[in-house]
Amino acid sequence: MSYSWKWFRAGRMQQVSLKCGADVAALAELDRKQWIALSMPTTGVRFDLRMLELMDTDHDGRIRTPEVLAAIDFLKAKNVDFDSLFTAGEAEEKALADVTAKQADLAALAPSDADKKALADWEAQGKTPEVAVAGDATADANAALAAVEPVVDAFFLPPEDMPLVTEEADKVLPLKDHLNPKHLEAILAFAEKCVKPVLGEKDSLTRMEWKKVKGAFAAYRAWVAAKPVMNAGKKGELDDEERVLRYRLHLVEFLENYVNMRRLYDLKELAVFQTGTLRIDAKEMNLCFHVESEAAHSALVEKSNCCVIYLKLSRPSEGATRQICAVVTAGAVAQLYVGRNGVFYDRDGKDWDAVITKVVEAQVSLAEAFWAPWRKLGEGIAAAVKKFLGDKQAAAQKNVEAGTQNAQAGGAAMASSVAAIGIGVAMVGSAAAALMAAISNMTALQIAISIVALILVVSLPSVILTWFKLRKRDIGAILNACGWAINRPMRFSMKRARAFTICAPCRICRVVCWLVVVLAIIGVALWFCCPCTKECKASAENPAPAPATEAPVAEAAPTPAN
Repeated sequence: MSYSWKWFRAGRMQQVSLKCGADVAALAELDRKQWIALSMPTTGVRFDLRMLELMDTDHDGRIRTPEVLAAIDFLKAKNVDFDSLFTAGEAEEKALADVTAKQADLAALAPSDADKKALADWEAQGKTPEVAVAGDATADANAALAAVEPVVDAFFLPPEDMPLVTEEADKVLPLKDHLNPKHLEAILAFAEKCVKPVLGEKDSLTRMEWKKVKGAFAAYRAWVAAKPVMNAGKKGELDDEERVLRYRLHLVEFLENYVNMRRLYDLKELAVFQTGTLRIDAKEMNLCFHVESEAAHSALVEKSNCCVIYLKLSRPSEGATRQICAVVTAGAVAQLYVGRNGVFYDRDGKDWDAVITKVVEAQVSLAEAFWAPWRKLGEGIAAAVKKFLGDKQAAAQKNVEAGTQNAQAGGAAMASSVAAIGIGVAMVGSAAAALMAAISNMTALQIAISIVALILVVSLPSVILTWFKLRKRDIGAILNACGWAINRPMRFSMKRARAFTICAPCRICRVVCWLVVVLAIIGVALWFCCPCTKECKASAENPAPAPATEAPVAEAAPTPAN
């Protein structure tokens, strides 16, 4: 019989509820389409790193769904009460500290005779030419290879649409010149410690030579991985005990950031990928993510329909730097520009200097959408006035310069400019007079209705369009850019948006909004309650008949005298 799941709604979707041990034990039966995440990286998150290391059984730096289920199966094999996962606390913390101390003592314990012999055989194998490719410096050479391996693999990786046969020459990696300064030192060390012992002196490296160098160190890497473990039996027992305790302490928290996203949508808690709080532009943003590569991340984050700012963090006292991105979900973004400074507080309470390096723009609030048309109108008017005055100033300057040669022509041109300005002022005055005349003929009700109608005509379309855009914002696309495999869209409400980005209260905006509301209420009240309005309605529905025109009375003819 299938398990009876309970659900809760958050992010405009139904998510599975994990409230008891039976829910966790039955996760293997949950449809994979209902899981929020399918895989996640082990870096860039605020979580117990040792537990992530234990869960990552293939050591590829990612946690996938089968590995999550394997952790649950491990607890079942150890006969752990799954309800204890929800009540673990100080006792488990103390037991974990004891196990960690025992592991440290075990590492210092002298190995047995059998372990000593296995270790001696292993060390002897490491001195063979097949393993010690670079002699005694093989360990350093392998470290130099590991330092450049990802970037060199990416350099030689052919594009997916590359045909079987191509006329283009194969890539060649220079080892001394034309290198990115960011990788120059590592490439030079690689050339000296790895390429030289295997291929001799080289100024460049082909694809096949790169594979040959990597292959030369394959035996050494296999030898390192096969190092015998001292006191393996006791160590295995302690490792299993540590795994049980860490799972009891942290597995529920992990599942609430993987199977569902309760920690994200709970206003009192933080998700594992929320790295801290950014304070900038009278805002406090707590939806901040770790970023490895700004270029690669920003290319994907546009799919989220969110406004995202990228920042470079630094702590001069420690010489540390890092990159993050912050999602702006409320307020306005007009004052968030490249180069603006702020302060970032990580989850450990450390403060970092933050400077904006890139802004991915998008609408963030209905209030911003309401004022956007008026802001554009003001900017357009200001630009037109600036252009008009600039043109006139340039023309006047030109006429003054020409006046030294032809005073009469310059005087005429100056008079023409003054006349043009006078005409413009007269036109503005005439328009203002016409507007005032129209207003003077309107009742208070008509004025109020006209103001409200004007505001709605200008701002309402922008507000409606922004409302639809805000409903499409998806945190899942941002997590996807961070390396997560998110299975379902992760929307958020207006209330949660204001919790992600907390803005300082703006009194001017409140006053204007209340003024608009008051005008609308007054207009409606006058329309339905004002006596003059009722009389106007009645006169419009029953117009008074036009007064009858009396026919002229013909004068009586004079009576003739007898």
